[in-house]
Formats: sequence, structure tokens, C-alpha cells
Amino acid sequence: MRSRSIPEPGLTTLGNLDLFERLGEGGRSTAYRGKREGRDVAIKVYKDLALAKHLRKMGGNLAEFEFERNRSFFQAPGLAPYVAEPIDCLVTDEYSAIVQELLVGDLYYFFRQKRGAEAVIELRPHLERIVELAHAADLFDLDMHSLNVMVVEENGTAIPKLFDFNLIPFHVRPPNPIVALLLTLGLLNPRSRDRRLLRNFDRAGKRHRKLLRYFPGS
Repeated sequence: MRSRSIPEPGLTTLGNLDLFERLGEGGRSTAYRGKREGRDVAIKVYKDLALAKHLRKMGGNLAEFEFERNRSFFQAPGLAPYVAEPIDCLVTDEYSAIVQELLVGDLYYFFRQKRGAEAVIELRPHLERIVELAHAADLFDLDMHSLNVMVVEENGTAIPKLFDFNLIPFHVRPPNPIVALLLTLGLLNPRSRDRRLLRNFDRAGKRHRKLLRYFPGS
């Protein structure tokens, strides 16, 4: 169940999907704009190394993991308006991919650059609400930073939306024995990372600048 080759838009179809445009690339996958049964969609195709790494850490397939996590967020009370709709999960011997609602807008990082700091003040309550609703549903480690949130205009209102769900939550698989012990003793809260990222959300650190090379036109 590997993605033996990353498809090129216009040259490859995946099942009943047509790929038209490369939207961006991350360490684990490449995202495309495509069409499924007449509907414009986003298609995320996973890289071999990411699939192997996830299998080693968690067992199972990364595409299936992200699809189920995406669905958990979408179905959580109150969160659907802030989450890309999960549509399908495709796992074959040739590729692993998920299909999501196509979000048309700007990544928060670029939205802030275009509109200025004052323009994103209105987004802050939405970001806080996302974290609040996710935690109420026992969903943690949103990996919420300025290149993982899409800002979409809906009826004249800017709405932040989540679309990336492939991070394994640290409370599910602690990165080291010390973190595992702190979680077991109740000295580290699963909510802590989300709260820290939310506090620092508007700070573009080294990680963000490194990720920019994956986005066309950045």
C-alpha cells in the first residue's frame, strides 16, 4: 500500500479522480486540485517515506489514519464549519490518498501578509473556538499553525478552516519516555501543545519559513 510514484496533473488519474493542478507539498504528501464525480476536490497523495514512517510508528496506513482523524473533527459538535469535509480514502498497491473538500482561499500566513495584522484580529475568536470545540470532543494536537489553516471567505466573513490531520497526537505516541511519564502522572496535559501554538500563532518561526518552499508562488 505505497505511493510508488507521485502523479503529475493532467497525466494521471487515480481511480475516478482527475488531477488538474498541484496545490502544494509537505513533508508527508503532495496536494492536488482535481475532480471527483463532477465535484472539485482536493486530493492528498502520500509519499513512500511518510507511509513507511507512519507504519513503523503506529501500524496501519497514513491515509486511513488522516481520513479517520479528519472525519472525527468534522463530526465533532460545532466543528464542521471550521473543517474541510472528508470525502474519500483511497488505498491501493499503487498509491495512498485522501479526498477532501476543496478550500478556496489563502493560507493564514499569506492572508495576514495581504491584509495586514489588523485584518486577522477578527479571526482570533474563531481560532480560539476551534481549539475549545476540539478539546471538548477529546481531540488534541491540532498542529494548528499559520501554514496549516486556510482562510475562506463565506458571505463576506473570513473563516479559518483546518485541512491537515496527519500528525500523530503526542499523548497517543509520546516523543520520549519523559513526556510519557509526565502524561501518566498528570503533570502534562494533552491540551498544552494546542494552547502554546495558539498563543504563538502569529509568529512565523523557522519552521514556517522552511515550509514556504513547498507552496507554489511563495
